[in-house]
Parts: sequence; structure tokens; C-alpha cells
Amino acid sequence: MKNNISLLILFLVDIFVIYISLSLAYFLRLDVDTYLETSFSGSFDMYVYNFLFYFVVLVSFNLSKIYHYRYDFWEETRIVFRSLIVSWILVLAMLALAKTVGEYSRLTLSLAFVFMIILIPTSKNLLKKLLFKLGLWKRSAEICGQDNYVKKEIFGNSYLGYVHTSQTDAQTIFVDTHGISAQELQERLDISLKEKKEVLFIPLLQSYNFANARIIELSNARKNLIVLENALLKKSNILIKKISDIVLSILLFPFLIMIFVTIVFLMKREEPKGKIFFKQKRMGLNGKMFACYKFRSMYENGNEVLAEYLKEHPDEIVCYDKFHKYKNDPRITKVGRILRKTSLDELPQVINVLKGEMSLIGPRPYMRKERKKISNDLDMVLAVKPGITGLWQVSGRNELDFKTRVDIDIWYTRNWNLWLDLVILVKTIKVVLFRDGAS
Repeated sequence: MKNNISLLILFLVDIFVIYISLSLAYFLRLDVDTYLETSFSGSFDMYVYNFLFYFVVLVSFNLSKIYHYRYDFWEETRIVFRSLIVSWILVLAMLALAKTVGEYSRLTLSLAFVFMIILIPTSKNLLKKLLFKLGLWKRSAEICGQDNYVKKEIFGNSYLGYVHTSQTDAQTIFVDTHGISAQELQERLDISLKEKKEVLFIPLLQSYNFANARIIELSNARKNLIVLENALLKKSNILIKKISDIVLSILLFPFLIMIFVTIVFLMKREEPKGKIFFKQKRMGLNGKMFACYKFRSMYENGNEVLAEYLKEHPDEIVCYDKFHKYKNDPRITKVGRILRKTSLDELPQVINVLKGEMSLIGPRPYMRKERKKISNDLDMVLAVKPGITGLWQVSGRNELDFKTRVDIDIWYTRNWNLWLDLVILVKTIKVVLFRDGAS
């Protein structure tokens, strides 16, 4: 009953957000009318109370199972984004078939869908968290297995709404596949499917994103084939990623100039004779070495300072062996600490992106001396250009050891897609603004 009430509220709020989006688009089009050559003469009711717009969007959402299944925020946002793009195309096509497309402002309709892309995921995020607090967006679930990661990530995610229970009457169960044989898994699934409405099992292979996989059904053999593709091996995807890197870098560069000037001023005030940039050789695509740029964040005589510091703090050597960084690095300047904490020290790497040596998003640019520690995974890490930011930087970078960072970089390389890059970019902005996990 609570689940049905939540779905009804979510559905009604989606209708309201569509109404708001159409209204905002209409009034914005009115405001810019004097700046455009084509005059705007449509009425408010013509856009806001047109049943077709609501029908197409909501049916598209329903066909995408948004009102049937529970998704993580970023997965549902991707589905919403895709559904709205399809809805926008369908609306324009239907208006064209009805020979009424000339009566509508295509700019207004496009603005409406842009507002929906922003407002619908935002409203769903806020609303689901509110409904969870109110007890409406909660679904009791058992877990079969000892995977603590599931307990933390699944039951700690209010957007999904699952809550752990030790009672056996829950209609949802999570089945952990780790540490059991295929026969045991079969028996667990058989029992679970008899007693539960919803069974979710965690694949044994954690290094591949099966959300991007295709499933082929072999009816005669009663088997399924899971098709995985390495998207970064496609020339079209490589070209798209390269173009997006260059375009975004050029667009961002004017906004970065003032930040660059401010940083240089602060650095020169602290160390007037110090260098601005720090260049270090890093491994790029296929292991090709290149000079990676950063704002200098250490004192010019940093090595001498470090040597004296390590004599008094030998525990820092152990810390570096594990995390490849010191807990309290004495070489870092006052300005450097701010730059590192906000990740602003990496901004000059935009130059590397424009030179084609790096990407905006990708694995960490590793040093040559780290080759042995990466070991057998080196080829996979070097299969793509390193990035200014990446998946591991937005996954709790302070708490991750070196091996975990490499594992995350490998996961990114195996499962890359443009949506993943967009998610990382948004999360990076969040990290920089709120210093959430930055170092």
C-alpha cells in the first residue's frame, strides 16, 4: 500500500514538473522575443495545457519502467534523460504529421525539455528522500550472504528505498553469490523465487558493468548469452571522446583564466622566486611518456625538508608505501594545501588535454616507477588516455589505497561510456565545491 502511494505521488509530481517546465519555457521565450528575428505569438494554454506533451513524456517513462522498478539515482537519471530525448523527437514528429508544427515555437518546446531534464531528476531525488523519511518509500528486504558492501551501499541508499530486515516475510531478497558453488546458488534462487516477489542477486564478477550488457536468449538451448563490449575500442567512440575533450576544454578555458591569475598571484606572494608550474613525466596512452603539468604546490627545497621530516616521522614511510602519499607532507606550501584540497593544482592539465596527451576524464596519469606495482594490469590502465579527473577521484580518494585506485581505473576502462563520463564530471564539481573526499 505504501509503495503504491509513493508511486502515485511520484507520478503526480512528474505531471507538475512538466507543467512547470512548459511554463518556464513559455515565459523565457516571451522574454527573449525582442532579441530574436522570429516573433512569438503562441498562447500560454496552447503549450501548458496541451495533453500531447504530458502523454508522450509519461508514456515514455512508463515504457522505461520508471514507475515499476527501483533504480539508483544516476541510473534513473540516465533513463529519464534518454526518455526525454525520445519524447522531444516524438512530439515534434507528431506535430509535423498533424501539420501543426508551424504553430508552435520549436525553441519553446526545446527549452521545455531542457528544463525537464534538469527538474525531473532533481525533484525525484528530493521527493524520494522525503518519502523515505516519512516511511512511505521503504521496502523491507532480506539478504542471503555476508556481503557487507551490499548492506552499506544498498541499505544506505534512501533513493532505492530498501531497508534491511531479519524477518522472513519480506517480499524482496538480495542473494550474494560470493563463496558459493553454482549448485548452491541454483538452490538459493529456486527457494527465493518460490517465496519472494523480487529476487536480486549480486554477480560474482564485480569488474564488469552488466547494466551496459545485452542479453541474447537461446530458446532451444534454454540458455542466455551476456554480450559485453569494450566501447573504447570503437573508433567512433574514440573520436567522440576526443572531440568532447577539445570542445569542453576550449569552452572552459576563458572561465579558468581568472582562476589561473588568482592562483599565480597567491603563489608569487608566498614564494616570489618560485616556479609557477610543476612538470613531471607520466605514462600516457600505451605507455608513451609525456610532461604532465600542475601548479607547483611544494617548496622549492622540498626534498631537503622531507628528508629531515622522515627522520623524525618514520611512520610516514609506511603510509607512502600503501597510499603513495604522505599523511602530512611538509613539502607542501600554504597555497599548495588549498590547491590540493580543492584539486585546483591539476587545472594546468587542460594544456595536456589540448595537446592530445590527456583526456578530461580517465584513469590517473601514473608515474614510470609505479609500473611494477600496477603489474599485470598495466596494459589495461594504459589502454586509454589518462584524465584530469576520474572515477577513483570521486570515490573517496583520501581513503583509497593504491591497489584500489588501480582497480577502479581498470573498471572505468572496461566499462566506459559517455554517460559515465558525465556522471564523473558532475561528481567532480561536487567534490571541488564541497571538498567531499578531495585531497
